[in-house]
Amino acid sequence: MSDATLSLNAQPAQKVYLKSFFIDQFEVTFESFHRFKPKFKYETMNRSEPIRGVSWYEADAYCLSQGKRLPTEVEWEKAARGSDERLFVWGDQFSQENANFGNQVRSIGSLPSDTSVYGVSDLNGNVSEWTASWYNSYNNSEFKDILYGENVKVIRGGSFHKMKHGLMKEFIILPYRNFAPPQERFWDTGFRCAKSI
Repeated sequence: MSDATLSLNAQPAQKVYLKSFFIDQFEVTFESFHRFKPKFKYETMNRSEPIRGVSWYEADAYCLSQGKRLPTEVEWEKAARGSDERLFVWGDQFSQENANFGNQVRSIGSLPSDTSVYGVSDLNGNVSEWTASWYNSYNNSEFKDILYGENVKVIRGGSFHKMKHGLMKEFIILPYRNFAPPQERFWDTGFRCAKSI
């Protein structure tokens, strides 16, 4: 966790020790989610695209049905940044070609350059991802947000939709923290699962 962001909610840098965990290499696809919830209504998606437009509750239920859980935001960040606190999965220099920041979602794993040192794909682009974590302040943070507490969940990662924001680097660097009420659904937000070892 890093100071290399203008986002006050992602400061100060934290040193965190994690227990071992597994995290899915790819985001959950429409095909996999459709088997879990066949009556899910959404625009037609390619079966190999990441599911999106699901609430945190639906994402959590899917992971539990697979004997897994959603990753915490700290686990998600570790899987993305490795141990050298990089800003993007490929390093510290921004490159629009290295991840899907385009106008539409792509099939999972379409851009090998958007793969972390641990082999986890699509963390900088494609879809943002729900985490298990409630939105709270970092230790020793002076930033106070009225939304802190058990009202909103943390969403991590950039997405194809970030182009609509003029591709502000702040929205796509790995330390960036977004958040939303768990019942909400967003057309650029999906998820992947994790498992404690």
